[in-house]
Amino acid sequence: MNTRIYFLAAIGAALMSGCAGPLDRRWDDPVYRSLQSRYSEHDELAADGQYVVGAEPAFGLDNLDALSIEDALSIEDAIRIAIDHNPSLRAAGYQIDAASGRVVQAGLYPNPSLSFEAEGLGADDGSGGEQAYVIEQEIVLGGKLERARDVAESDRLAARAAFVAQEFAVAGRVTQAYYAGVLAQEVLAMREELAVLSTQLLDAARAKVQAGVATYPDQLRAEVAYEQSQIELDSARFEVVASKQRLASAIGIESPIVLALSSSIDRLPELPSREELMALTLKANSQVALARIAVIRAKQQHALVKSDAVPNLVASVGPRYSDIDDETTVDLGLSLEIPLFDRNQGEIRAALAERLSASAQLQGVQLDLLGEVGQAWSAYESAKSSADRYRVNLLPKAEQTLELTQQAYQSGKVDFLRLLDAQQVVIEARIAYMTTLHTLQTSVALLNEYTQIHTPWRDPRTDDHGQGEVN
Repeated sequence: MNTRIYFLAAIGAALMSGCAGPLDRRWDDPVYRSLQSRYSEHDELAADGQYVVGAEPAFGLDNLDALSIEDALSIEDAIRIAIDHNPSLRAAGYQIDAASGRVVQAGLYPNPSLSFEAEGLGADDGSGGEQAYVIEQEIVLGGKLERARDVAESDRLAARAAFVAQEFAVAGRVTQAYYAGVLAQEVLAMREELAVLSTQLLDAARAKVQAGVATYPDQLRAEVAYEQSQIELDSARFEVVASKQRLASAIGIESPIVLALSSSIDRLPELPSREELMALTLKANSQVALARIAVIRAKQQHALVKSDAVPNLVASVGPRYSDIDDETTVDLGLSLEIPLFDRNQGEIRAALAERLSASAQLQGVQLDLLGEVGQAWSAYESAKSSADRYRVNLLPKAEQTLELTQQAYQSGKVDFLRLLDAQQVVIEARIAYMTTLHTLQTSVALLNEYTQIHTPWRDPRTDDHGQGEVN
């Protein structure tokens, strides 16, 4: 009986010692750490159904910490707020935690099982027959645990690369939305200027009609120009509101943005050459890193399914006590599956095909990115050329025409409608110039998203994109 007590105590100690350690959530990335520390409680409430968009507390520009925003919002502030608040980036961060948990799980050994058997219970002579305590353990062979851990580690690295890719995607969307808002502000200012001029034209036309020096059709033409300017002015006002709402959504805040956008749309960074941009994309882009990790993972998965063909050994041991003979014995058992029919050959073949497919997909990702970089570069060059022509040739000539028309109007050589036409040509040219600059900024944002070389929201120590061994 002492043998049974000792054996049960040993089983309890073995079960207690088999508990896994704490989850390793460390990653030397300041953006990741900041997101996980600041919003874990908020996201836990959301997971429990206790938070919805529009409920309190809301994320807005009036309750953001560590910001010195007074009456205007710069592009740097907008990106910084977005990196700190956009929910898609937090979701990508939690995927790193999920992948880290799977790394831990993949390295755990199978749990032992404990069984009890009793024979001849309740006999008339009072004997209890035989009782057996058996502990059974599956012994993993073929290196399955190590290979499973390698696959899970590749998934963790992929989650980290996806997190970085999401950072640049967020920054790109915010940049495009921000400069769309700047464009809307500029268009509104110009439409307001044209509306003031059209109002002056209408007042002058009515005065001339009353004085008898103009006809009623002249007044109708002035009214048509006035109504057209008001329609365009209303449209510009609505677009400003809509663009700021789109910017708020891109940033990841609920409160509408009421601040002015202070960064100038004609402020452009210096870009490397087309060839350098393509080389940087192939070297640093997270999508390429993800595709490379997928190739490594497919190789590791192939090794894992090959090891699955090796059967595991099942060992059992336990004491058996007989009341009839009043003696205790020990039972031992070993079992091994015979891989006669199922040698995992189908999964091995499938894993090999996935491995070859991952290699082809890596090439496809690289070619697609090169094509997208080339397209963005062409759009950048075209917009830059157009912007230069607007700035150097078209706008100065349009403004000179307006100046001459104003002089002619003051001397009575042209009517007010001709002056309005000249003013409208200048404003439309300015709007076209601003639209070209917006296209230019959009192309720059796309190129930065592809090359991932500009990271103003990160600590200078992590300008390598925080990917470590991902690349």
